[in-house]
Amino acid sequence: MATTAAAITTQHPAVTPEAVHDELDVPPDVPLGTTPVIEDVKGIPANREGDTDLSTGTTSLPTTSPLAVTWVPEPAAGVTVLLSQGLTTGQEAVEEGVILPEAIQGEASANSSGSSPDARELLPAQQDGAVGGVEGINPEPAGEMAPAVPAVPLYGYGARENDQEYVERKVDFNSPLFKPETGFPFGKTLRSSLYFTDNGQIIFPASDNNVFTYPNPPPSGFNGHEEVPMIAVFWDNADFSRGVGTTFYQEFSTLNRAKPPFVRDVEAKVRRYLRSSYSAAWTLKITWEKAPVYAAWTDTRKTVTYQAVLTTDGFRSYILMLYQDGGMQWDYTRLTSTDVLIGYTSGDGFYYNDDLTKRPPAAKYRPDQFRGYNTDLRGLWIYKLESRVGNNYRLKCLAWTGQQQEPRAWSQGLPTCPCSLQQGQQDPRFKSSRGGRWGAHVSMLHSASPNQHGAGIRCLYDSQDQLIEGRQERYWRSSRQASPYRDQELKLYDWCCNRAGSAHLCARYSEKRPKIGCDGYQSPSTDSSEEAENDSDEQIDGEDK
Repeated sequence: MATTAAAITTQHPAVTPEAVHDELDVPPDVPLGTTPVIEDVKGIPANREGDTDLSTGTTSLPTTSPLAVTWVPEPAAGVTVLLSQGLTTGQEAVEEGVILPEAIQGEASANSSGSSPDARELLPAQQDGAVGGVEGINPEPAGEMAPAVPAVPLYGYGARENDQEYVERKVDFNSPLFKPETGFPFGKTLRSSLYFTDNGQIIFPASDNNVFTYPNPPPSGFNGHEEVPMIAVFWDNADFSRGVGTTFYQEFSTLNRAKPPFVRDVEAKVRRYLRSSYSAAWTLKITWEKAPVYAAWTDTRKTVTYQAVLTTDGFRSYILMLYQDGGMQWDYTRLTSTDVLIGYTSGDGFYYNDDLTKRPPAAKYRPDQFRGYNTDLRGLWIYKLESRVGNNYRLKCLAWTGQQQEPRAWSQGLPTCPCSLQQGQQDPRFKSSRGGRWGAHVSMLHSASPNQHGAGIRCLYDSQDQLIEGRQERYWRSSRQASPYRDQELKLYDWCCNRAGSAHLCARYSEKRPKIGCDGYQSPSTDSSEEAENDSDEQIDGEDK
């Protein structure tokens, strides 16, 4: 058999801690009309790390205590909606306290008027349930075999599509890590990174140091107890070591950017089949081409070719899985085990095993011949992957920084900070304010009046009254003493440099709100003394002449 990382029992459960509320109010006069605003939303939890025991034996995934599953009656007709996944529109996002650019909000209507290129293939769509989370419904039966129904073709891939090729000629390998700037909502957690394997999985590691290979799927599928979040696109033991097969990938970051036709088509499919207003911020296309099955004696001409498309707007996330018509050719009659798995497990109790993989090998190894989950189209599956993920501060910060002017357009004439709090308190160009989000031991000064562009500065001082940091601010406020927690400029800093949990995003914030120090600061008394001294020198020079 292949080299395995069997019986993985990692002890780093991705447990979502009890969310906390961010009770931040924004005054109606905040000048950032297009800036995201958050009202009473939940924070994003962090993952824990632990040790890993790489033992031998039957491949299994580490487990945590299962979450309870509650079933609710299925609606009598129409689209079946999971309470844990319910349909979301751009308007609903606004109602949740999120004000986003139009590019993020997506279509105003859940029923998009744009048609997919596959419109001629459309059949009545079916919204199946997914097991997991706190609420759920009993899933519908698996799709029927439909060889007479036209198959959905794969998206274009390879060098002609500017994809990157990645392959290692060994039994098992993993792709490089991908780190969406927005994060990727999966289950109840905002994941920071992911990678794919040669064995048809997409894995979300607890950290960059927890990257492993899991060749063999569990015989009974996912159970919701897994600690390793993953998506099984077509999970079974492949082998690229004999010079056959390869993989391709391409990332698309489209927040505040133009979208290529591929991303627009992905959006159209999500809108049509999931009936959700959607506008992608990040998308990843992965193609496994002519992947051979593991077994030294297997005919390498019997391969499989399939795709996965991960996409998110920072709040919602989806995966499209496409299986090449006639391209799923593994000889399952010669396999030692026939446990191929299609589905997902989020690592926090949200999971689903596709009904097709509960069928005999003749069916589950030929997904290209069956109607797909949520689409009723042959060879196309779509899963919704998030379940009540809290507020995404990364997205808020990215949306905000993408809308801001460069500081050179508004920072002319702004002063530097006083080097000490005492200097600033004696300088009429500055006013004192409470430290706000920085706590009782931090004091703040801000400019007493704006420059010609309406901008100002803020200066923070420690308990020893020494300067910690200064910032230029696009919007000056006449008073911060009354309500520092209602201050938009301070809130933006908190989003990008504290809550987003990303040094990169804090650096993005600094590009839009530059740091300043006290170099070159002169107090008014010093200026007056120098002017008087200069006048005296000029008078003496005049008398000498």
